[in-house]
Amino acid sequence: MDSTVNNVKKNYNIQDTWKIVNKTLRIQVGEDLYNSWFTRLEPHKIENGILTLSLPTLFLKSWIKSRYNDKLLEIWKAQIPEINQIDLRVRNHGERKSDSSDLNGNTSDNSSHNLQFTDENHSNNNGTPLDRRYTFNNYVVGRSNALAHAAAMRVAQPQKNAPIEFNPLYIHGPVGTGKTHLLNAIAWETKARSPDRNILFLSAVRFMSSFVEAVKSKDTISFKKIFADVDLLLIDDMQFLQGKAVQQEFCHIFNALDTSKHQIVIAGDSPPSKLEMLDDRMKSRLSGGLVAQIGPTDFDIRRGILEKKLTQTLRGNTRIEISSAVLDFLARRIQSSGRELEGAMNRIIAAHSLNKRPITVEEAAISIQDLISEEQNRQIMIEDVLRTISGHFNVTRQDILSSRRHKTIVYPRQIGMYLAKILTSRSLPEIGRKFGGRDHTTVLHAVRKIERLIQNDPSIKSSIASLENSLKE
Repeated sequence: MDSTVNNVKKNYNIQDTWKIVNKTLRIQVGEDLYNSWFTRLEPHKIENGILTLSLPTLFLKSWIKSRYNDKLLEIWKAQIPEINQIDLRVRNHGERKSDSSDLNGNTSDNSSHNLQFTDENHSNNNGTPLDRRYTFNNYVVGRSNALAHAAAMRVAQPQKNAPIEFNPLYIHGPVGTGKTHLLNAIAWETKARSPDRNILFLSAVRFMSSFVEAVKSKDTISFKKIFADVDLLLIDDMQFLQGKAVQQEFCHIFNALDTSKHQIVIAGDSPPSKLEMLDDRMKSRLSGGLVAQIGPTDFDIRRGILEKKLTQTLRGNTRIEISSAVLDFLARRIQSSGRELEGAMNRIIAAHSLNKRPITVEEAAISIQDLISEEQNRQIMIEDVLRTISGHFNVTRQDILSSRRHKTIVYPRQIGMYLAKILTSRSLPEIGRKFGGRDHTTVLHAVRKIERLIQNDPSIKSSIASLENSLKE
């Protein structure tokens, strides 16, 4: 390390410098922009005049790099003149926070020494980083993941002196359904309840690469020692474990831990029987504990994920207002994964901070239009809604579009407007025109009325859900 970096390390404390930079940044960009974009920025190190800063997502990195890279450099350079370049990167999940370390990554925080972290500044550790956001408190439970959640809770909260119930616990499901979240939650809960337990969380890719490196360096003994004192082993993305030698080594480690009654938890995208790269013996061992499936996220889970995300966002920016109608719209239109939902929420907040317009369903639809598949976009039209409503309530299309005010017509008409609002990307004025040339305020009144009925009457909620499913089929 050159003398410049040594001087930085000696003279600058990351806490003091970061506080000054944050304060200046907040003043210069304004409260709203700061809370939306910069609260999750973290400094990591200075080397050869390059300051490394990290963010949790590629979207945030790209946005800040394209708009505020020069300003960040200016503010940092005012505090540390040696800095002449900023390197923005996406940090690993759960990477160690830097608020207790100096700018070269040295730290005095030993609070998590039993959890095996790894980041670029701590290469001697052997685990995949844990994500502090992924706890049981932040996990949204529904019908599709209830068994996996309950089993994970049982593993993390064992009865004292009771035998291990599920070994291994194998959790499988599609991408973005919360498997990694549950593995992290098990680790954090176990650590909180039993601080002395040795916990190792590894991705299958990390296990594989570490073993290959050990073989190349002819030091497999050191590799095996990593697992010798592990009380809880968590393996993520089991489907990526490739290679006969790697699988044999994993099998030996699995058998050793299982025999010594140490807990093993594994996650993959398929059940053990469908992991074609594994031999039959390993498939059988993985199936010998509890295999818990997580199904695709349903509406209630997606809605819950958005509510959690909104709560987290409001902690940093109470000026953001997102209505229930917008959350419902997102939960219905983004059906791929929890990560896509969070990405959609980030995009809507970004658009709001840039155009300063209220976050409405119309604005949300514009912001996420490229996230919705072509199949979804062409799936439901207002004409489809009119046809379905007409058939379900046995009223003619002409009656729905007419000015008649009889309750046998008004109620189906209002439900039709509500369904058009949540299932299509049409604006309120467009829906009003399609429903007999009505004003957008009439549509808004209808939507709000049906929303209240859904909240207060389970039978109406069930009936409208049935209509939604009919339209989606």
